[in-house]
Amino acid sequence: MMCDKIVEGLHSFQILLISGLAYGIDAAAHRKSLEVGIPTLGVLGHGLDRYYPSDHTSLANKMIENGGVITEFTSGTMPDKENFPMRNRIIAAMSDAVVVIESKRKGGSIITAEFGNEYNRDVFALPGRVNEERSEGCNKLIKQNKAHLIESAADIAYIMRWEELDAQKMIQQQLFVELNENESRMINMIRDAKEITIDLLTYRMAMTPSEVSGMLLTLEFKGLLRSLPGKKYTVN
Repeated sequence: MMCDKIVEGLHSFQILLISGLAYGIDAAAHRKSLEVGIPTLGVLGHGLDRYYPSDHTSLANKMIENGGVITEFTSGTMPDKENFPMRNRIIAAMSDAVVVIESKRKGGSIITAEFGNEYNRDVFALPGRVNEERSEGCNKLIKQNKAHLIESAADIAYIMRWEELDAQKMIQQQLFVELNENESRMINMIRDAKEITIDLLTYRMAMTPSEVSGMLLTLEFKGLLRSLPGKKYTVN
């Protein structure tokens, strides 16, 4: 199933998967997320005193252990039809990207995608056969340039630049590994202060001005610090 493959393919990017705990793709995405260890959040179209559909009570309870369920509706609110577009609005607003795996021409996923476009989120859709009702919504989004066409999780990661961001994190982590004790102490001191003058830093480090200046220059070259007006420094 493509939903399972895409969710599994996103595992390494440390995402939070948000969906609506409904039948079909929603539940499949939540279940696969739990299976592969991705935190997953369910947004409800009713109060927290019930789960709808009730068949998903066990799934929702498992999600609470690695993610959660949320709602804007007060307890006692019934799962009325008009609540679900409002629920979809929250899903789109909380997300960096909206992914539509399959959808009829009209439906909840299309509403979420429309909100995603309205909120300037990246919207993705998996194309399907032209004669299949469950693919009409995805094909329409792609045809109208309202969604990026995707074939795999790698397409999402590429467009979102998650691979580049992961590479940058790895570089930064490597730089921190190479810091000596005094450099680490200086970084932590500047981070705690938000910004600090070189004179105050020299006093707190109990080092000579030339030693502090040399360390600051080294840390700037490593991309960990930047200088500010007034002989101040801050952490990048």
